[in-house]
Amino acid sequence: MINLKTPEEIEKMKVGGKILAGVMEKLKVAALPGVKTIELDKLTEQLILGAGCQISFRTVRDYKFTTCLCVNDVVVHGLPGEYVLQEGDLLGIDVGLIYEGLHLDMAETILVGVNLSNLTNLTNFLSVGKKALEKAIAQAKVGNRIGHISQAIEENIKMAGYSVVHNLVGHGVGRVLHEDPHIPGILRKKIEETPEIMKGMTLAIEVIYNLG
Repeated sequence: MINLKTPEEIEKMKVGGKILAGVMEKLKVAALPGVKTIELDKLTEQLILGAGCQISFRTVRDYKFTTCLCVNDVVVHGLPGEYVLQEGDLLGIDVGLIYEGLHLDMAETILVGVNLSNLTNLTNFLSVGKKALEKAIAQAKVGNRIGHISQAIEENIKMAGYSVVHNLVGHGVGRVLHEDPHIPGILRKKIEETPEIMKGMTLAIEVIYNLG
C-alpha cells in the first residue's frame, strides 16, 4: 500500500531532510584516510541524536548500526566495522533519521582523501550517477509513473557504459523506512503498468549501479 502524506507531513519531511543533509556533509568531511568505518557510524549517531532526531536504520529488525557504509566493491548494506579507510577508497554513505515520527533516507558515494582530478575514471563514474539521479528526480511528478523514473535511471547509466543492479531498488519513505512503491533502476514492464505518481507520495530514488 502506498502511503500518501499530508501537506503538514511533507513540510516536516523537508525539515528532517535538511537536518539529514547536514549530517551527510559532516560525514563526508570526517571520512578521511585512517578513520575506521565504525568511528564514522558512532559520529553519525552523535549527530542525529544531537539534532533531536532518532535513528531510522535501527527500526530494521536486528540492525544495530546507524549507517550502512559500503567500501569499493560493496554495493549496498555494508556493515560498519574495523576497516580503516584508505586513500582512494570509494565510500558509499547511507544514513537515515526520524524527525517528528517521519523517516528520511539518503546516500552518497565519495572518494576518500584524494585529488579527484587525478582519478578521471572514478570521477566520471560518480558524476554519471549524479546526473542519472537528477534525470530520475525530474520524472518524479504528478501524472507520470514510477516507470518514467526507472527508465531515466536505466537509460542514463547504460548510455555511459555502466550497468544497473537489477535486484536492488529505491522505495517509498516516510511513515516507515521502506514503503511502497518499489522503484527499480530498470524498466521491468510497460510504463503504463507501473504505479502512477500521485500528490503526497514521498520517494527515496536510488541509482544503484556498477562500474563493470
